[in-house]
Amino acid sequence: MSPDSLERLLALAIPATYVVSVAVILGEFLALRRLAVPVDRRAGKASLLSGGLSFGGLALANRLVFVGLMHVAWAHRLADLGLGLLAFGVGFVVYDLMFWVAHVAGHRVRLLWCFHAVHHTSEEMRLVAAVRGSALDFVYLPWFFVWIPLLGVHPSVVLIVEAFGRIWGVLTHVHPRFVGRLGALDRWLVTPSVHRVHHGRNPAYIDQNFGEVLTLWDHLFGTWAPEVEPPDYGVLEPVDAGSLADIQLSPWRDLWRDVRAASGLGGRLRALFASPGGAYGGSV
Repeated sequence: MSPDSLERLLALAIPATYVVSVAVILGEFLALRRLAVPVDRRAGKASLLSGGLSFGGLALANRLVFVGLMHVAWAHRLADLGLGLLAFGVGFVVYDLMFWVAHVAGHRVRLLWCFHAVHHTSEEMRLVAAVRGSALDFVYLPWFFVWIPLLGVHPSVVLIVEAFGRIWGVLTHVHPRFVGRLGALDRWLVTPSVHRVHHGRNPAYIDQNFGEVLTLWDHLFGTWAPEVEPPDYGVLEPVDAGSLADIQLSPWRDLWRDVRAASGLGGRLRALFASPGGAYGGSV
């Protein structure tokens, strides 16, 4: 692929993440209404507002900071994989692995859970829940991916792969009415069934199925679980899923409460960086 073709593809891929997301969210909402499937409209509005804050912040941070840092990494690359299938293949595998790592970190580190918890506050599974994110996601998420060009993957390739991953990630939140279990696909790809498990607060589902596209990493590291019982969606701590302020701020209020209550520097550090499970209400 020529550099000009790559840039044209990038110019299409990034807007496509927003166009496709809006289109499928609206289409699903209309289909659910036509089928008389009840949905929480207040929670849906909170998800949309959160999505605007989260993706808007990420887009601005990428434009101002992170794309530039990716080009710095590219300038110091350890190899050059070109602009063909090899670069896209390596870029996709590394991106998908780093998504898994970032996702696990968001569940296993209390401070990072405060960012990621917002996404899990939805108590229903439908496409609009996919965009429910923290207004502060831009503070920590891009750091997991900004280094990938060091491996010889051009920044534009990384951004195109990311756009594909984001679209896939949105689609995995589709309402169970439309996509059930998919047999063997559920074992190898992150399907809606696989991701429903991740959003469940059922004891057997907590901290399972962290992947975005591939389930490979979950199988390798022992974090894969099939959908057996219907998921009960949401977090363990009480949250008003329809309140933008509550879903954005409640994890930070809880963290501040526990940091203040902790004894000594060691206790405060544990409150910040230990697992959000146990005394902190669980990471779901």
